Amino acid sequence: MPRLTRAGKDLGRVLEWLLNRDVPDGEIASALKLAKATYSRRKDAEDFPSYAELIALGEHFGLSARVLQIAFGWRGEDELILLEMDEMRQYMEQAGFALFANERVRNYMVARQDGDYPVANKILKMAAVDPRFKSDEGKAQDAGG
Repeated sequence: MPRLTRAGKDLGRVLEWLLNRDVPDGEIASALKLAKATYSRRKDAEDFPSYAELIALGEHFGLSARVLQIAFGWRGEDELILLEMDEMRQYMEQAGFALFANERVRNYMVARQDGDYPVANKILKMAAVDPRFKSDEGKAQDAGG
């Protein structure tokens, strides 16, 4: 059984989500410089995708290897505070940004924005610039309502 993200997604699904398109096994194999038959066996290994494979995939697809490594558990979630805004957006995309639009989660983060909570602060900063992360109340305020 290959490694899954904390959200239970396999590598193919994560790549499709982040790239917003179908990513066939042949393309992933090519990115890893493997024959398709070799990739077909490799993708079922317990250590797949490895730390190094995520670097190669990140470079090939123009994604953050660091985000992929955090998502697949090769790096700790405490490293989220080190991500740039684009990387944080990729992380939230693969994790499912709907979680951060949840009003209870949002209230929890807002209550901590004045303290030393770098992840909450970064997420709130992103929510201020990306309309997908705004609550319905925030959208109404922006519309002048």
